[in-house]
Amino acid sequence: MEDTMFLKINHRTRYTYKNPIHSLTQCIKLFPSKHKGIKIINWNVTVKDAVMGAKVIESNGDQSLVSHISKIKKSSIVNVKGEIKTIDTGGILEGYKESANPEIYLRNTKLTRPNNEIKEFVKMIEIKNKNKNKLSLAHLLKEEVHQHIEYSKGSTEIDTPATQSFKNKKGVCQDFAHLFISSSICVGIPARYVVGYLESSNNNDEATHAWAELYFKNVGWIAFDPTHNCCTNEKYVRICSGFDSLSAAPIRGVAIGSSEEKLNIKVSVEQVLQQ
Repeated sequence: MEDTMFLKINHRTRYTYKNPIHSLTQCIKLFPSKHKGIKIINWNVTVKDAVMGAKVIESNGDQSLVSHISKIKKSSIVNVKGEIKTIDTGGILEGYKESANPEIYLRNTKLTRPNNEIKEFVKMIEIKNKNKNKLSLAHLLKEEVHQHIEYSKGSTEIDTPATQSFKNKKGVCQDFAHLFISSSICVGIPARYVVGYLESSNNNDEATHAWAELYFKNVGWIAFDPTHNCCTNEKYVRICSGFDSLSAAPIRGVAIGSSEEKLNIKVSVEQVLQQ
């Protein structure tokens, strides 16, 4: 019998400005990815006082839309509300449609580029890999990254590279994902950064989460979470992906006449009983 969950998600992103701004244009990717592990019951994304463009599908399968607001006096708010059913697929991203070649994810960025220390770390893991196949190596990489980094909230910044979190042995989910991606690319496995939601027993610190997907021929993409040392299951909701945390940002914006900005995010992911 399949493991399933019914989840209710609320996600509010509020930008508060010290002075009025002329306009704000944002690209928003806060939509659940469509694949065999999810059924969307309802999902609504709204932006206060905004003109909303049509939703488009990008080459990597991400769903996005552009919003535009003119003359913001004090704040702008992006609201997401939805209910979904999730199914445990053992991490396999089956039924997901995209046109991008998986080999583009063999490319490193400034956040995932390995140094000699990371390369040596990976070589030692390869030696431990008795089965000699890429899938078993990926699981071993996940385990070793999980053991190497201690989860420590506030220990890194949004632009902290894998080399720094590897050296400090501390980080949050994005750092686990960056190091895992860096390590996977070292052994020739295409790897990408994934943003989504996680049901974590009312621990709202983990309601928004990051993990990685690795590509294997004849299987496709498989999602690994090095933070929790597992493959994704029915507790995970995939939203969007990219080369790293910056390219996978679920909201990007350009403000004209911008001033000092404060960001406040509130997210809840609750398991609900089936109606």
